[in-house]
Amino acid sequence: MTTLFGPDRTRLGYEEQEWSVWVSGMDDIHDKATLVEALELTNELNACFTQLRLNSSSDLDPVMYAVVLHHGYAWTASTEHALGLDCGVPACGPCSFDRAIPTGEAPRG
Repeated sequence: MTTLFGPDRTRLGYEEQEWSVWVSGMDDIHDKATLVEALELTNELNACFTQLRLNSSSDLDPVMYAVVLHHGYAWTASTEHALGLDCGVPACGPCSFDRAIPTGEAPRG
């Protein structure tokens, strides 16, 4: 069984790829340089898949989805936060604060 979110989630992509997009059904992975690029491709693919499904009269057509991956795992900001990880969103307050602290130094305050 494939679990996309939670503590026992399945890695669908590659750890060394910070951002990528996984396409279910085809099991393709598209490497992207940034979260924005991954979100844009995911949005475009999901919109196309939806239109194809709406235009089809067959119940046998495959259903496909595009999912943003962060280091190979399905990504949502809330999932990353729940697991205590940096969500990767540049404007995220808590994560931005953590990024500003050099490794090995405790936060001041």
